[in-house]
Amino acid sequence: MSRAGHTLLKQENAVTALAVNQSSAIVYCGSSDGNVNYWERKKHLTHGGVLRGHRLAVLCLATAGNLVFSGSADKNICVWRREIGQGGAHTCLLVLSGHLGPVKCLTVEEDHCSAEDKTDQKWIVYSGSWDRSVKVWGVSEQAPDLRQLLLSEKDDSSRPDLSNYYLSSTTY
Repeated sequence: MSRAGHTLLKQENAVTALAVNQSSAIVYCGSSDGNVNYWERKKHLTHGGVLRGHRLAVLCLATAGNLVFSGSADKNICVWRREIGQGGAHTCLLVLSGHLGPVKCLTVEEDHCSAEDKTDQKWIVYSGSWDRSVKVWGVSEQAPDLRQLLLSEKDDSSRPDLSNYYLSSTTY
């Protein structure tokens, strides 16, 4: 026996990717316009908002901890952090670039090798692209958000020390 389907969003652009964050009960939907919509299951699938960070279609999504990763035809991966206690707002932490073609698939696993700091959750992100490469990225949930980095570039005296943040990439 099956239940009748419930439409979350009827939009003008094609749905291109879906992901569910099990721990925070959020459903993410990537679309051909480069946006990511999300719904909160704990609030009866209320539309939570739109993440805007890509110029071209979102082709894949993955979630881990408080992070959501969106891969796009623009060859980039946006790393978004869901802010706890701020109404579920999302902040773009990083834009991972290095692929020469559209990013078609993503998967994430916990980084057990760098578990010495229990306050900072670290993740290993695997991305596959139409450029025929698989890249491996290290990402920290505690990375400063992209807006802070851009603002600090204007004023060298307030530039944050990034030496403690975990970001690495390897191509296979």
